[in-house]
Amino acid sequence: MFQEYKSLSEEELDTKMTDVLKKMNMAHSMGLDDAVDQLQDILEMLQFELTERLERQRFDIISGRTPESLVVGEDIDDPDDE
Repeated sequence: MFQEYKSLSEEELDTKMTDVLKKMNMAHSMGLDDAVDQLQDILEMLQFELTERLERQRFDIISGRTPESLVVGEDIDDPDDE
């Protein structure tokens, strides 16, 4: 079941999480604790998938801004080179 979440878009994940939350509220109001627990597990999997995607996006952004070389002073022109 977890694999099917990987194929969803961010909007679809968000919609699915909203639906699960509504179902959790209904199950809780009816006293269906086992159903609430199962829905909580599903919600956690959806949140995990979304968090993983956001972390990958952040990493890609940071990687794109990080220079290839981090040698201190390499961007300073050396007056002896002239």
